[in-house]
Amino acid sequence: MDEIIQSYKSRLAGWKLQNLTGQTLGDLSQKFYPDGTANAIYGLTVVAFIEPESALHKKIRDFQHRIKTALESAGVGHVFSMLKPLSLHMTLCDIVAGSAPLEPAKLLDIVETGRRLFPKLGMDYKLSCQLTGLGVDMSLVLLAEFATDASLKQCLSLENQLKQGFRVDERSFLGHVSLAYFVQLPGIQLDRIKQTLAPFTEEALGDFSFNKISLCHFSDMNTYTPLISFDLLDRSFDDHLKPL
Repeated sequence: MDEIIQSYKSRLAGWKLQNLTGQTLGDLSQKFYPDGTANAIYGLTVVAFIEPESALHKKIRDFQHRIKTALESAGVGHVFSMLKPLSLHMTLCDIVAGSAPLEPAKLLDIVETGRRLFPKLGMDYKLSCQLTGLGVDMSLVLLAEFATDASLKQCLSLENQLKQGFRVDERSFLGHVSLAYFVQLPGIQLDRIKQTLAPFTEEALGDFSFNKISLCHFSDMNTYTPLISFDLLDRSFDDHLKPL
């Protein structure tokens, strides 16, 4: 587990703004068109939402708005597409994604797996991390820093249980909340983008404590629909499944 923790911290450091180069973006994500509109991407994922009525959600919305305003003022706002605040979440386990809608039978099979799996998750504590510092990958993200190795182990243990239960081996967990996606390569504007974003890199947004997880269907990066949710502490289970 120590090697996994060190790997997590190393990958987290790799997402720091100072590491951004034009080459690191490679081919831009197909999740958005160059004009900033969201492309259709269908799939299932397990997430922890930022509660829309919470103080943290308000802080993140303000943070996102200030970044958007700064980028537009610098003449580079068109390089990014800001995510809608209602979709703010931390991904815990990717399950499946593709350009075509999921077959109903496959979707229902995965949901049934979630119904069986969630009540068996071995958690009796609220997971917590600090959302602090702006990171960069294909997107602009808030990075999740865990106060102790023990708290990080808790989150990695949950990820492992989810992966085993859903029988997936997608990308390894790296705690973050996405704020915006690159929709155009920065090119000669790279330095201006980095200078514009630099004042936001060390701003702490606060503690993100969560115990409720949701299996969600998504049809693009702005549209996440909870299908089933589970509270890791009080063991309550909500079934939201509606025709998609």
